[in-house]
Amino acid sequence: MDQLANLMGGELPDAIKKAREIHEWGKKPQVVRVRRSFVRLEKFGGMVEDERKPLPRSERPLSAQMITPKGLTLRQHLLMLFAAQCEVPVAKDWREPYPIEPTAQEPDSWLGLMATIAKYDGPGVQAASVRTNKVRQITQAMKTLEKMRLLQSSTGVRGQVRRGVLLLCENGKSTDAASIPYTVPADDEAFLEIPIGFFTHGWVHVLTTSEIAALLMWFDVMKFNSQLARGENGTSTTYGFVLSDVRHGRYGLGRDAYETHKPLEAFKILDVHRPDKRHDDGKWADYNEGSRLICHRVELLDGAFDRNADEVVMPVLKRRDATNEWGRPLK
Repeated sequence: MDQLANLMGGELPDAIKKAREIHEWGKKPQVVRVRRSFVRLEKFGGMVEDERKPLPRSERPLSAQMITPKGLTLRQHLLMLFAAQCEVPVAKDWREPYPIEPTAQEPDSWLGLMATIAKYDGPGVQAASVRTNKVRQITQAMKTLEKMRLLQSSTGVRGQVRRGVLLLCENGKSTDAASIPYTVPADDEAFLEIPIGFFTHGWVHVLTTSEIAALLMWFDVMKFNSQLARGENGTSTTYGFVLSDVRHGRYGLGRDAYETHKPLEAFKILDVHRPDKRHDDGKWADYNEGSRLICHRVELLDGAFDRNADEVVMPVLKRRDATNEWGRPLK
């Protein structure tokens, strides 16, 4: 929580301001479209023996491969999709992505859009400045994206991302011999939608990568596999659920990522409807072979990302620490 507090008191306000400027001066999309194949395997990846161990990293969808404790890769990639869709219309490619560092000719940059905790090691010949550390983190994230064939150096030489990059299609099907330039997904493609407030209100910076990857799964489930339920008062609610074999075999997410529904619910992003006899750990009271196992049902709350992330997350985390209400994955 201390790191998050430092982030909120440091770079987060400037990163949010820059995101809002780019959105306001650009195409003003209300959602960011993400191709479904980035989040969900087209072919079932198979069952897993241990509920807490998902598919091997290399066999997961690209979004799930990016779950790491400290890396910026998932955030960086989503910010690139956000910026691209602010800059170019549907079905068009982005020929001139931002540089890592701003220049007099190009003030928009990944350095300005990304909020990180890049520590200053103190004075000395070997000590790196905060800016240098941040540039190093972003550069490393871009090199990882290059290895995943989600972008390439504009020079054509692998590793030279600091000289500029070209964004590639997020389906990961580019090869060294045949790269596929990124275009904003067209209406007839399969894509999920991220509310624009996820970027312009800072959520992309404060959620863990596990929480972000799980959110992408819920966005996909709600668009492609949701159900309508009617309450006693006549109101209707759209909800989704995901079985463990689908969560593992399609989304590449283990139970740790799935359990992020607890903090996401605490942040009032999700509303989780729990069966009466099912515990949070997935076990059932009075279980017998004839029991009908019902999953948690999840509802995405309207306007959840219209709130500033820092004003929501910190009070919740303070309450969590005081009550030990739920744990939060470290990733």
